[in-house]
Amino acid sequence: MKNPYEIRLDVLKMAKEMLDKQYEANLQVAKDTIAFAKEAGKPYGNFDSYIPEMYKPESVMEKAQELYQFIIKKD
Repeated sequence: MKNPYEIRLDVLKMAKEMLDKQYEANLQVAKDTIAFAKEAGKPYGNFDSYIPEMYKPESVMEKAQELYQFIIKKD
């Protein structure tokens, strides 16, 4: 059986993994958009403007808190 600290660590890891996957998906959309624009011969501007903003540590904590609420919920 896991102690509360291990559970919190697992939830933090899960939250970070979720945000990592979301960032990677957004980055892929940006790359695909630029590739499509290049193929179509359309101007796509500055590549940096398409790159999604990386999440901040606060976002990991917020997501973890959201997930943790499910764990402590008493139904």
